[in-house]
Amino acid sequence: MKRCLGAVLFMVAAACTPTPQHKAATPTLPPLDEPECTAQASRDWSAVGSQYYVIEAEARGGACAEALATVRIRSVQGAVLFTRDYRVSDVPLAFNPNNDETGLRADLDAWTLNTADPPTTDMLPAWPARGERPPGFRPAVARSVYEAARGAQGPLFCFPDGAESTACVAMAGDTATLLGSLTPEQP
Repeated sequence: MKRCLGAVLFMVAAACTPTPQHKAATPTLPPLDEPECTAQASRDWSAVGSQYYVIEAEARGGACAEALATVRIRSVQGAVLFTRDYRVSDVPLAFNPNNDETGLRADLDAWTLNTADPPTTDMLPAWPARGERPPGFRPAVARSVYEAARGAQGPLFCFPDGAESTACVAMAGDTATLLGSLTPEQP
């Protein structure tokens, strides 16, 4: 009986011990792909009406010409109020496709500059009452929202968003509204 019990214990112990080909290996994860091209820029923006914001831009990609660029507007408390991503190749008004990281950083710095002049919503073209859209503007909002923003004469931040267009974001305290894009080359 003792021999049987000993044999059973030996077999149980042997069954619980992994054989060399079944040993649990520590999993190795592949290295994270680090982008080869990264750049960042930011600046403070003092808008009309004593409103302050931080404009940030960053880009990451395998190559600078293929990078994904992000523009972001934050409150001074750090809350993200607006963010939008673009392929640098889709925004030739802002990015040189032959840039290295240093050139991309300079492009991002320029992208954080407000192109609205003056930087208030009332500078945008009026949207005619029965018009499809404002002249030279591709709206991203309804006419009522667009005209309310124009009437408020609040801060406006505009930046290149295409080959011939400039996106415009209306600011009202901690609210940011993408109104659409100025397209001066298109009626």
